[in-house]
Amino acid sequence: MKGKRILIVEDNDLSLVLLNDLLEVHGYEILKTGQGLDAIKLAQDNKPDLILMDIQLPDLSGLDVTRLLKQDDQTKCIPVIAVTAFAMLGDKAKALESGCDAYIAKPVILHDLLRMVDSFLSTFSRIGGQILLIEL
Repeated sequence: MKGKRILIVEDNDLSLVLLNDLLEVHGYEILKTGQGLDAIKLAQDNKPDLILMDIQLPDLSGLDVTRLLKQDDQTKCIPVIAVTAFAMLGDKAKALESGCDAYIAKPVILHDLLRMVDSFLSTFSRIGGQILLIEL
């Protein structure tokens, strides 16, 4: 997966460092921010291959950020995985309804997160601005 770019949107410094280090060690290029509005700008400017989105952010919720990204022609095809401590009944449904493509609860089991990231980046390909599922 070398050369794949992931945007991490996480306001907890410890979680951000953990996700950053884990993904960098596996060869991913990392962009990161702890602010929702910055995430939108980074996604528009850098077109990451995947976004890991925290839900609780200081300026704008991750669900609102995801909705805005999915409404924007520049960013609507970027897969978004919600990575959140919100693990109550209905939280997963809210994340998916906002446009997240997947959901993983904190505390994150690192192997499960890596498997999910690898799955998104190896089974989806962007062609003509659209995500197409490629069966392996």
